[in-house]
Amino acid sequence: MSTTPDPTAAATATTSTVTPEPAEAAAVETPAQESTDWKAEARKWEARAKENKEAAEKLAEIEEASKSEQQKQAEALAAAQARIAEFEQAAQVASWTQEVAEATGVPASALRGSTKEEIEAHATTLKALIAEPEKQPEKQRPVPTIGKVPATQPNIPIGDQIAAAEKAGDITLASELKALLLSAS
Repeated sequence: MSTTPDPTAAATATTSTVTPEPAEAAAVETPAQESTDWKAEARKWEARAKENKEAAEKLAEIEEASKSEQQKQAEALAAAQARIAEFEQAAQVASWTQEVAEATGVPASALRGSTKEEIEAHATTLKALIAEPEKQPEKQRPVPTIGKVPATQPNIPIGDQIAAAEKAGDITLASELKALLLSAS
């Protein structure tokens, strides 16, 4: 029997010697990771970003300079047409607002919307709120004052009010009532 080498066995032998074990691969990468100066890397990328920005600005200047007069006029025309369209839209909205205000009785300054339907819907909402009677709490009887100090209980003699305030420990009220009593006499 002749001993001819098996080609598949040679390929697996070569592959196993070239490929490091996973543990060896991690050991090889670890020293490189530990020695990385991240601040230096950040400075390097920051410098590259500044260079790229400057290059982009120069490119924009070159493109602007290389535009023909006709291209520049076409861009100016497009910008002017866009502004005209904005003004026409604003005028149309103002017209719709005035129409809806006249039809509903809601002030035009209170109406909002960018289409006639939106303005009409807003007017309907506001009209319902305006027409609804306001619910106000019952009016409270105004607190009577003697001078600038309010009399807390006008039907009770002031001397009794002072005694009650002192008994309750409300020194401020007692002082105000005493001042009121002195100013009244």
